[in-house]
Amino acid sequence: MTRILIIIALIVGTSLSAQVYPKDWHLKFSTQDTTLGIDLENAIKNNPKPANSSTVIVAVIDDGIDIQHDDLKNNIWVNKKEIPGNSVDDDLNGYVDDINGWDFIGGSEKDVEYDNLELTRLLRDYQKKFGTKTKKDISKSEKAEFARFKELEKIHTKKYTEAESYYNTYKNIKSYLDALKMELGTTDVSIEKIEKFEPTKNESKIGRNIVLGTSTKQNITPARVFKEFEDAHNYFYSVYQYHLNLKYDPRYIIGDDYTNTSNKSYGNNEVKGPDGEHGSHVGGIIGAIRNNGIGMNGVVADVQIMVIRVVPNGDERDKDVANAIRYAVDNGAKVINMSFGKAYSFNKTIVDDAVKYAESKDVLLIHAAGNDSKNIDKESNYPTPFYADGKRCSTWIEVGASDRNQQPAEFSNFGSKTVNVFAPGVEIYSTVPNNKYESLSGTSMASPVTAGLAGLIRLYYPNLTAAQVKAVIENSSIKPTQKVSIPGSKKKTKYKKLCTTGGIINADAALKAAASVK
Repeated sequence: MTRILIIIALIVGTSLSAQVYPKDWHLKFSTQDTTLGIDLENAIKNNPKPANSSTVIVAVIDDGIDIQHDDLKNNIWVNKKEIPGNSVDDDLNGYVDDINGWDFIGGSEKDVEYDNLELTRLLRDYQKKFGTKTKKDISKSEKAEFARFKELEKIHTKKYTEAESYYNTYKNIKSYLDALKMELGTTDVSIEKIEKFEPTKNESKIGRNIVLGTSTKQNITPARVFKEFEDAHNYFYSVYQYHLNLKYDPRYIIGDDYTNTSNKSYGNNEVKGPDGEHGSHVGGIIGAIRNNGIGMNGVVADVQIMVIRVVPNGDERDKDVANAIRYAVDNGAKVINMSFGKAYSFNKTIVDDAVKYAESKDVLLIHAAGNDSKNIDKESNYPTPFYADGKRCSTWIEVGASDRNQQPAEFSNFGSKTVNVFAPGVEIYSTVPNNKYESLSGTSMASPVTAGLAGLIRLYYPNLTAAQVKAVIENSSIKPTQKVSIPGSKKKTKYKKLCTTGGIINADAALKAAASVK
């Protein structure tokens, strides 16, 4: 999830925010103050909306959305074929009272909040199959699978050991900061007050030193220091207790037969979920109500955001992703945003089949490339636009993240064959639950910026096919000529080595290009 970027910065000691990023910077384009977003304001001003434009439905497959947020609620999709609250599947689509979307990881009594990484689930299945068998006990037909089992076991052990160490470290830090917070009575304090404050307890004194040191080194407020270390503790607690815990399996909450991939009628209609921060942020980037005098502006105004919950705190499951894509397609979405990903796949075929279905129904799929500073031409990141036979989905856009200087974000994945474009994904200000707003970074933010642009083009030019919209976004992207840093490296390269187009999306250029498509 998004917080991991901040946590990594805390661990390795890099800067959390080297520059000030103004609100809505990703929608602007100014060389004067180096705010190189997608130039949306000029796009709207320079490209009047055609008379045949129509509201577009954009599906957000994520961890849920706060549909009551004041900056979102009027742009949330409503299934008009369904009668609210009558406990009947009025439209016979297999989902009862799916008014605003569906939660594929919800049960009859509660929702799944935490789940394993796919690595953990795969390893657990292998342990059930091989038990305590050694290499001597394995038949020739099982050799490859057993080797895979041992490889995953080694990777899991390393990750679990690291997570345990980090969790214990941040548990101690949290105890010091909690003691300081108790004495201060608040975390909303200035650095000057922290400097003058004299704690009475040793734990509080250690906490004070942590806040002062981090705040000064990272050039961030004490309040943010408290928040980021709290999030770091919670993150590693999740990894240690749930993501990598072989004894934890929450699928019973849903009550479906997980091995039955043809089953789609499970889950519930509560679309916010236990958290909903990530999905609410993504939804706001796409379609927060424009020019209402509060919060921020989404990319596209005449939009209906369909909420589909499949992403827990952990890795999403392939069966849920496949059913979510099919639900979005069958209920009228023309663009699907997928700001999630994982290193392993349990059932790639079922997801591929759903992607092919979306492709056949003229639906555009926008996917975040991931935040591991890795080349996904060489390392796996699921779901993927490539089918088992090597062919690529013609309506899929893979998105990396750029900053306000048109540099690739240091965390962004890349790939000259896999990633199509880059888009703003650093310090993006958007909606979070309970009528709040926050700046988050990740390809998870770059993807909905692109999905919003795709929705805007489909709003303006409803006769264009999904493949044509993809081509417009790619061909109209701005191609920086300067060399840029390869994410995760000190080496320099050209954008054309980082993505297929060598470009960053631009709304003004895209709308102009879309107008000329015959």
